[in-house]
Amino acid sequence: MSSAKRRFSTNEELVSITGVSRQTLMLWVKRGLLPGPTIISDGKTGVRSRWPFRAVERAKFIVEARNKMYTLREIEALVREYWSEGSES
Repeated sequence: MSSAKRRFSTNEELVSITGVSRQTLMLWVKRGLLPGPTIISDGKTGVRSRWPFRAVERAKFIVEARNKMYTLREIEALVREYWSEGSES
């Protein structure tokens, strides 16, 4: 299924796109930078994380801001500015 039709991203995809670890992604969730994943169990291979696909855009934004030497505190303010609480984009 193409990513344009999917409504979620996996841990592996998000890690590959951003170049950061799963632990870093979860830190960003804890700090309110990313929407959290839905945790599901398929009963066979264990527990999986399904990130809302909009998390990809935010994660790319965060990585770009980090590359420009913004602190996490500054990035938090930028995220609040661009993605207000409850926004779907």
